Amino acid sequence: MGLREYVIRRVIYMFLLVVAVVCFNFFLFRLPTLILGVSPVDLMISEELRRNLTRDALEQLYLRFGLVPEPDIFDWIYMFWRYIVNMFTGNFGISFVTQKPVIDEIMERLPNTLLLMGTSSIVAIIIGIWTGVRVAAEPGSRKDVGAVTLALFIYSLPIFWLGMMLLMIFAFYLPALTNGLISFPLFGTINYDNFALVTNNPLGGLIAAADILHHLFLPMITLGVGGYGGYFLYMRNNLIDVMTEDYILTARAKGLDENQVLYKHGLKNAMLPMVTIIAMTFGFIINGATLTETVFTWYGLGRYIFDSLIILDYPVVQAIFMIIAITAILANFIADLLYGVLDPRIKYG
Repeated sequence: MGLREYVIRRVIYMFLLVVAVVCFNFFLFRLPTLILGVSPVDLMISEELRRNLTRDALEQLYLRFGLVPEPDIFDWIYMFWRYIVNMFTGNFGISFVTQKPVIDEIMERLPNTLLLMGTSSIVAIIIGIWTGVRVAAEPGSRKDVGAVTLALFIYSLPIFWLGMMLLMIFAFYLPALTNGLISFPLFGTINYDNFALVTNNPLGGLIAAADILHHLFLPMITLGVGGYGGYFLYMRNNLIDVMTEDYILTARAKGLDENQVLYKHGLKNAMLPMVTIIAMTFGFIINGATLTETVFTWYGLGRYIFDSLIILDYPVVQAIFMIIAITAILANFIADLLYGVLDPRIKYG
């Protein structure tokens, strides 16, 4: 089977998988209603308030959240159809807490999460792959053993603990030791006290960008260091395995320089397994920030998920779960296609 037929099959499979995820998402967050007969509206209003509401007012409240009081089988079919239509049109409902459309809340926080996860992932990938290649050229050396030991140590660190340690060192002790000359924010995404300065200054855009980068530094380093160990170990192990293949011995027998053998022949083939890892990293870019955003009070989707789970804001959790699932499916599909680009020898069957 050629690449074209493979792509068509994968697109069909991906569509069916998205439909399955959408259906699963519908029933997962309605299990309390299905099993216990308790709807989210029942959790939002007290029994006393329910008695004071008219029947029409109560029905309007249910309708606002896409629900039906005491639903029968036909009501469930109607709610499921309405859910499908809304989901595929980007309507994720109303937040129980803020009473705002969930899509607006998500879009407000999404740029911050993409900035944090994008920069930290790029840092971890570049440094991890580069150091992995460097030590793989000398397997078993002191440099290799030391780098592997350090990577394993970093890889085993809990990400929330690492974030708290960086906060304690760079946002608490360092400012105290330098009399505030060097300091990093303890929390937040931007300093709202600078709004007047930004608004009334022709360089306001640069000041705002610098402020965001100042707040970004510690959470970015936390996620970058936390992800570095995995990329390093994957790259090193893949490259060491590749360097034992017959075509590498043939390249050396031709008299090619060791750097040419390493980078031109070894690295290209060692990168194939890394494609899936990198693609899946960006596929799970949203949920990967949950702990770090919570520790640093970063105004992003990761913290939004955590807060919504605590207060049982089901429409928010349902929407973000759907976005995570779809991005993961798309990332896996892109990774499969990249295999064919990086290595034309791969046959799709």
